[in-house]
Amino acid sequence: MTLHDSHPVVLVKSFCSCVAGCGICNHLVALLYQTAHYSECGMSTVPPVLSCTETEQKWHKPRTMPGPVDAMVVVKPKPGTNQPPTSASGIRSTLYKGYSGELPDPSTLNPQSAYADMDAGFLPLICTMNISSEKPLVDSIFGKVQTGNILSYQHPPAPPDSVVIHKDTPPLPVGVQW
Repeated sequence: MTLHDSHPVVLVKSFCSCVAGCGICNHLVALLYQTAHYSECGMSTVPPVLSCTETEQKWHKPRTMPGPVDAMVVVKPKPGTNQPPTSASGIRSTLYKGYSGELPDPSTLNPQSAYADMDAGFLPLICTMNISSEKPLVDSIFGKVQTGNILSYQHPPAPPDSVVIHKDTPPLPVGVQW
């Protein structure tokens, strides 16, 4: 990959040995992102690749983030049987929207002023939930919720089924057709 040192930086030429290497392939894009990351972190050299014995052990950590809670099925292991547990025999979430309509205004859910003279140890749970009208609302499958609410990241809105057309993509390389 050859870049011209100017502002903005210009890609002069690039080549990769993969099948899509005549254009801008994922390997070249990944190289640009990695280089930008090193630059943002102030690194002057590429850090060394550590072997598995030089890093923290990871077998107890999940490889991927679990999905939404309502998509999980908890199954009990059945030792001594040759049959694997099925999702039909497991426990599922029964989370549902127990009310109709939008959530109440956050300022009505903030009872701090009503309980101002009470001892902090005896306050109801809603006083410890950090509800504030200053926090922005985000979408969830249950409607608008405050940023940081567990519903905002455990139950985000469903992605749209439509195709997104990006208008700012670079032109196809010469000779490549769809």
